[in-house]
Amino acid sequence: MIVRAAFLCATLYQSEFSLHCDKYMALIVGVVIGLVLGLTGAGGSVFAVPLLIVLLGLPAQQAIGLSLGAVAISALFGSLSRLKGGDIQWLPAMVYAVVGGLVAPLGNWSNRQIDESVLMIAFSVLVLVIASRMWIQANRHPQDAMIVRAGQQESIEQAGAICRFNHFETFQIGLPCVLGITVGASVTGLLSGLFGVGGGFLIVPTLLFLTGITIRQAVATSLVIIAIVSGSGFVSYLLTGEHLNTSLLLLIASGGVVGMVLGIVISRYIAGPGLQKLFSVLMLVMAILTLVMQLAN
Repeated sequence: MIVRAAFLCATLYQSEFSLHCDKYMALIVGVVIGLVLGLTGAGGSVFAVPLLIVLLGLPAQQAIGLSLGAVAISALFGSLSRLKGGDIQWLPAMVYAVVGGLVAPLGNWSNRQIDESVLMIAFSVLVLVIASRMWIQANRHPQDAMIVRAGQQESIEQAGAICRFNHFETFQIGLPCVLGITVGASVTGLLSGLFGVGGGFLIVPTLLFLTGITIRQAVATSLVIIAIVSGSGFVSYLLTGEHLNTSLLLLIASGGVVGMVLGIVISRYIAGPGLQKLFSVLMLVMAILTLVMQLAN
C-alpha cells in the first residue's frame, strides 16, 4: 500500500493533488508509528524517520523532530490504555523518564552538529542493531514476544519493582537505585534526541535487568518513559526555532493513535515471535535502503 501510494504521489508531483498525497502519506507514516510501537519493542520511529525523508522529502532534522512528537503522542495514548491493568511501575518510570528527558535535548543538539548523510548512516546502523536484537530475542525468548505494548491482557497479581544494586530490596529513591538506572536512561535520552527514536528496544531490557519486574510490567512502563523522553526531545526541537509543520504533525499523530488502536485488535491474533521476526526483516530492508540512498548521494 505504501509503495502504491508513493508511486501515485510521484506521478502527481507539483500538481494540485500533491498536497493531498502528502496528507495521505503522513497518515500512513503515523499508522506505521503506532502499529509498530504497539506490536514490537522497537518503536515506530525507526520506520518513521526514513519514511518521512523518502516519501515526504523532509530534511533529516525535521523528520526527527516530527517523529519525536508523533511517538510521544502515540506512547501517551498507549499509556492511558494501560492504566487499568496496574502494570505500570511509576517510581522507576519517573526516575528513568526524568534522567532520559534531561539528556534528550543534548542528543537533539548533537544531531544539528552532524552532517545529514553521516547522521542517516549512523541511524541506519542503529536500526540494523535493533533489527538483529529483535530477531535474536524472538528466537531465544519467544514467550516474551507474546507480550506487546498494545495488548490488553488481564493482569495477574505481580510483585513490584526491586533494586538490583540495593540487595534486591524494593525500588526506592536512593543513590544505588538511581545510579543503577541512570546509565540506561542517559543512553536512551541521547539516542532519542539524536535519532528521534523512542528507545523502547533499550528501555525494556534495562528495566527487566535492574528492577526485576515482569516483561508485561516492563512493556507497560516503557510506554510512559517513551512518552516523556520523546516529548522532551520534541520540546528541545521546538526550542531550536526549527520550522514546525503543525498540520503535518497532527496528521502523523492521528495516524499513530489509529495504529495503536489497530495494534490492540491485531495483538489478540498475531502477536508472537513470528510477528517480531517479520518486523525485524522489514527494519533490515529499511536500513539497507537508507544506507544505499545516502551512499549513492
